[in-house]
Amino acid sequence: MSATATDEPVALLTQNASEPLLGFLMKTEVRSTLAAPVMVGKERWGEIDFEDCRQERIWTASEIDALKLLTEMIGAAIGRANELREFADIRWVIENSPVILYRIGGKPPFPMNFVSRNVSRYGYDAKELLESPGRYLDLFHPDDRSDVMANIGGIASGRLGGEVRRERRLRAADGRYIWFEDRTRGHYGPQQELIEIEGLLFDISDRKAAEARLEQVSLSDPVTGLPNRKAFMAELDRAYAAARLGGPAFAIHYIDLDRFKDINDVFGHSKGDELLKAVADRLLRLRRRSADVIARFGGDEFVVLQSQITDAADAGALAARLLKAIEEPFNLGIEIHTTASIGIAVFSAEVAGTEEMIKQVDLALYRAKDLGRNQFHFHSEALDAATIERVTLGGDLQRALDRGELQLNYQPQVEIASGRIVGFEALARWNHPRQGPIGPARFVPIAEANGTIHRLGRWLIDAVCQQISEWRRAGLQPPPVSFNVSGGQLRGTAEFDRELAERLKHWSIGPKSIEVELTETVLMETTQRHREIIGRLYSLGVPIAIDDFGTGYSSLSYLRTYRVDHIKVAQEFIKDIRPGSGDIAIVRAAISLGRELGIPVIAEGVETQFQLDLVKEAGCRFVQGFYFSPPVSASSAADLLRAGALWPGGPASRHG
Repeated sequence: MSATATDEPVALLTQNASEPLLGFLMKTEVRSTLAAPVMVGKERWGEIDFEDCRQERIWTASEIDALKLLTEMIGAAIGRANELREFADIRWVIENSPVILYRIGGKPPFPMNFVSRNVSRYGYDAKELLESPGRYLDLFHPDDRSDVMANIGGIASGRLGGEVRRERRLRAADGRYIWFEDRTRGHYGPQQELIEIEGLLFDISDRKAAEARLEQVSLSDPVTGLPNRKAFMAELDRAYAAARLGGPAFAIHYIDLDRFKDINDVFGHSKGDELLKAVADRLLRLRRRSADVIARFGGDEFVVLQSQITDAADAGALAARLLKAIEEPFNLGIEIHTTASIGIAVFSAEVAGTEEMIKQVDLALYRAKDLGRNQFHFHSEALDAATIERVTLGGDLQRALDRGELQLNYQPQVEIASGRIVGFEALARWNHPRQGPIGPARFVPIAEANGTIHRLGRWLIDAVCQQISEWRRAGLQPPPVSFNVSGGQLRGTAEFDRELAERLKHWSIGPKSIEVELTETVLMETTQRHREIIGRLYSLGVPIAIDDFGTGYSSLSYLRTYRVDHIKVAQEFIKDIRPGSGDIAIVRAAISLGRELGIPVIAEGVETQFQLDLVKEAGCRFVQGFYFSPPVSASSAADLLRAGALWPGGPASRHG
């Protein structure tokens, strides 16, 4: 039972006590008592009593003060112990929570003054971090650092008040970046001066992972797993923006399965979904690079973003492969056949935006379906005609080499003064089964675009060497036979010279029996590596001629760079020569340049007496053109050799 009811000491004689305390003191035989409460803060914790059971004692002031001091000391000690225990509990909670506490100085360079020890959860030691107080900035993701500094600067300047929340990425000790919510606020002194910036870092990596999964779901087609329309449009926007800034062009292919509704009606929707998945797999297998995007727009519609194209023919070639892949039967427990219609839109700077391209590709798809299905069409009819021809001829050219549809004709190169045939140019001709004869100007660019050029080039070299060998077996002495080498042949291989040497050896043909013609356009595109190939051709002893001389931009530089055996003046200058024509000066200059450099010049495309007289007057010794002979078959070329000389009008002895 307490003897005090207040927070002050009480000195009491038993006889002066009131009930029920009087009864308690009489029963315990206490004659007098001195009591003082123990206060912890403002709360009564207990009290200390001193009793005298022998006499009624009058307590002195010093005794009362001493007891009061004792109880105050005990109360303070208990309060401090409680604080320490509470602080320890709080620290335990903090250090076992995902929330990191930190404080940084309120003035530049804003050093870190404190960080809670639970930063060890991410592989760091708090003490080591504080020993390098500026290191904390390096832990933020590079993309977040500028915003972190802006946030600190905003609080320091007073521009940002209250609590500021941002989402940041910080690097763990193992190199992983972890998402945190960073809550910061200023801590101010009595004069509202900034003392420190306090912060809390909440680990939100689980929430971010969940958001990413939800985002992935929102961007994926649930049936095929392909990106959906929303995801595709985001990629299309990026490709369009990059192309507008000078990046590579691209094409969109809008694919619609033909009569898909009939498949659903006959086999059921589950089988229809299986077909959609199988189509998606085939489309993915045709993807050329990771930048290409294949998506499903919904229903039976797919779309392909074809990246990094050089011209419309690239898009046409891919569309042809897509059609062929979809046309192959699908084995889904039962064999299902389907085809597709494809609309194509190609980026151009004139297109207003991605929505405009989607409209274009949609109209192109509509036209493909309207014109019979199982085909592709461009948004432009002009592109359709040119590209479809190139794609169709590209496929035919592959088969033409297998079927022997290509042949070589030979156009003689003649010495004007003697009529002697000094060379032949081998010209490939394609006897197309439906379109008739096709010249190299039409099919060589197609061969370069679809990769057939290397096989075509090997065939031409082999055919030339074989023909030279056959002429020699027939007792003839053929002059050197020249043939044109395209840029695609040189760019595609570093072993062109080795392949040429092998074919010469196979047919027992010397290197001087042939001549390699390179146009100025090819030389302009030639890289350092390919210049080395040209050098190795010289090492083999193979003569080199510059074809179409005068049509490039740096004709003179080629004569300085390469050792040239012949210059062939471009026939486009010769054929347009007329009295008073400006081309006369160009032809005369080219012939004069060759003569000054000691390089024989051949004038191509001579078709009239006027042209012949002009080049002869200018000092040109050799000509090639229809005025003497068109390209002829190998047997007719043999007849020309047997005739001994060639004059305008055909092989004969010279008249007049």
